[in-house]
Parts: sequence; C-alpha cells; structure tokens
Amino acid sequence: MKNKVWVDEIVEALADIVTYKDIKKGETLLKIGEVCDYVGRVEVGSLRMFYLDAEGKDTSFSFFLKKDIFTHYEGLLTGTASLMEIVALVDTRVLLIHKKELFDLYESSFYWQKIGRLMSDAIFLNAKERIDFLLFYTPEQRYIYLQTHQSSILEEVAQKHIASYIGIQPQSLSRIKKRLDSTKLT
Repeated sequence: MKNKVWVDEIVEALADIVTYKDIKKGETLLKIGEVCDYVGRVEVGSLRMFYLDAEGKDTSFSFFLKKDIFTHYEGLLTGTASLMEIVALVDTRVLLIHKKELFDLYESSFYWQKIGRLMSDAIFLNAKERIDFLLFYTPEQRYIYLQTHQSSILEEVAQKHIASYIGIQPQSLSRIKKRLDSTKLT
C-alpha cells in the first residue's frame, strides 16, 4: 500500500495488540488452501505473493517491501481459503494484527472504522492498479512502469520473479532491458 505515513502512526497506536514474526528466506507465511486471518506489515525484508496457474507454473502477483501492508483480503473478509501463497524472499520480519483484534477495533470507534475504510480503499486501489497493469500495458510498458513507479522492486526482487510479475519469461525480460539500455545510449 502506498499510504505508509499514516500506517506508522497506526502501528504505534496498536503496539499492545500486534505480534511480530520472523520468517526465514524461502519460508511460507501463507500457504495455498489456508485462510488468512491477519493483516501484516513488512518491517524488514520482502515478501512475494504468487499463485499457480493452470499448468502449475508459479506466477508473481505482488511484492511487499519494507513498510508495505499485506493480507489476503478476500480470506480476511470471508474466511475463504487462499489461492495465493506468501513467501519470504529474504529473511523478513513482519508485524501482524489478527482479524479478531482488528474487527474489535473497528467496532470500538469511528476513528478505527475510518482507518478500516482507508485500508480497504488502499487494497482496492492496489488491486485495480494491478489489473490495469496487466490489461492495458505491454510487457515493455510494464517494466518501464516498474522503473518509474516502483523501482525498489527492481532493486530487491530476483529477475525471474519480476519476469513472472510482468507476464513474460526471464529471457524476454533480459531482451527488454537490453533494448531499453541501448535506446538510452543513443
């Protein structure tokens, strides 16, 4: 999520009810088939959310870097098992607030209801951004978009995961990068 400033203030206010979890590189935080009952924030490290396509190939759906909020929102709201998996790309520390505590907060005041609405708005806008990314941009435009708007992903995430996020093979990503680099030189 992009609204990291107000999130810092919320984390401070929730100090008594959040928990911290350390996840080793390659360890899974949420498995396909599990129900997500928390909202989390990356404190240190990075996570990758991915799904398995019809052929069983893993495809990156999202990345969560330092201070990013993450969840499987559908599961949080409905108790539906996740079709996605969240795995640590490097040793990672996350902060978690569980559904019961979160929903109790929503019931406690209009302030927390507003925070919940802001969070759901941000989740919706991130999902819409991802849909637009896939529907309206060519792979080269997707890469340029990452360079322009989310360059930290390019610095912290392996090329094979970026390629699957863009919807291409790693070799095609290499060609795009080479082509873009050569146009910068001319």
